[in-house]
Amino acid sequence: MKKQLLLLLITLKSITVFSQVNEDMIMERFNMNAFNPAFVGIEGQVFSFNSRTKWQGIDNAPKTSYFAYNSNRKKNLALGASVISNKVFIDARTQYAIDASYQLQMEDEKHLYLGIKVGATSTNSNLDGLQRITNQANPFLTKTQNSIFPVFGAGALFKTNSYYFSASIPNILNPKNFVDENSMISSEKPIAYLLGGTSFNLETFDADIKPFISTKLNSNTQNITHLGVTLDFNDTFEVGGGYKTNGFSNLLLIYKTKFGLTIAYAYDFGATPDKQKTIKNRGSEIFLQYKLNSDKKISN
Repeated sequence: MKKQLLLLLITLKSITVFSQVNEDMIMERFNMNAFNPAFVGIEGQVFSFNSRTKWQGIDNAPKTSYFAYNSNRKKNLALGASVISNKVFIDARTQYAIDASYQLQMEDEKHLYLGIKVGATSTNSNLDGLQRITNQANPFLTKTQNSIFPVFGAGALFKTNSYYFSASIPNILNPKNFVDENSMISSEKPIAYLLGGTSFNLETFDADIKPFISTKLNSNTQNITHLGVTLDFNDTFEVGGGYKTNGFSNLLLIYKTKFGLTIAYAYDFGATPDKQKTIKNRGSEIFLQYKLNSDKKISN
């Protein structure tokens, strides 16, 4: 019963939080175009899938599914398409988007990528899923709360052979401005994502160490910074971990095949950021990627 009450309270909060793209991915370094359209095309023609679950052991806990396709770059332009689905308890948010990225060569091996994201988000809140105290009809509640609002985002990515930096706002539009008053969506300010990383070789182990840092600037709730590092052995096995300022640590393992398939698994654990830290949480993430032409990749 306590778990159900907790889930209900967090669900009511998530109904507003999920109004914008607010993904809590562990392997965000590999799913960068979920929040930055400029990343599209950097790795060539790619299909990718990501599944993220939280609060393992609790029914109807938050789950994020992400599917993306990136095209090859032609005349400095690359296109992509993505679908992001967020589900928690009675609430569902699905974003459909088209991304475009344009490459500007600065000098030597330095490149600047500029991208835009255009799409729409549909919402569905099935109120029949609530466990109500009475079955008496409530004129203020309907069986479902549905809405749809546009998405327009922008981003930039600067990349060299040794480091990269990404900055983006997945949706600069406020969802509340595009839905009716009865919709279960509140006024949401845009969320900004910053991500940077580098790579250098450890000659002793014949491996590359890849530290990275990301920050999600969210004035609607809290800012979250993710510090992480991975160790890449011969571009085949990659292991690492990280820590997020919301109180979660994570571990990850990545295997990259020679024919373009990448398989990755991540596990995070921690406690809620309240002072008592009484609610323990666990989550996991699975990432699959297939490169039709593996000659292009983000080397850091």
